[in-house]
Amino acid sequence: MKIMVIYQDGSMGAVSSDELDKLLQEKAVLAFRRSDEWAMVGAASVRDPVRTQGSSWRDRKVLTRQTALVRSSNV
Repeated sequence: MKIMVIYQDGSMGAVSSDELDKLLQEKAVLAFRRSDEWAMVGAASVRDPVRTQGSSWRDRKVLTRQTALVRSSNV
């Protein structure tokens, strides 16, 4: 499944999940489309860099939720 992105130059494209991870690391993306909204890089909680290779999307989603809960409980 391709993910819609807005690049730093304002152009749009569709990339794979792995490509999105790489683009986020390179800071080449302004925003990407989630299922229900656009996630603005720097303004929204985006992908956690602590991710295991080969994990499924659902596993990463659970890990992200768990990380958010831990962070919120440390406030």
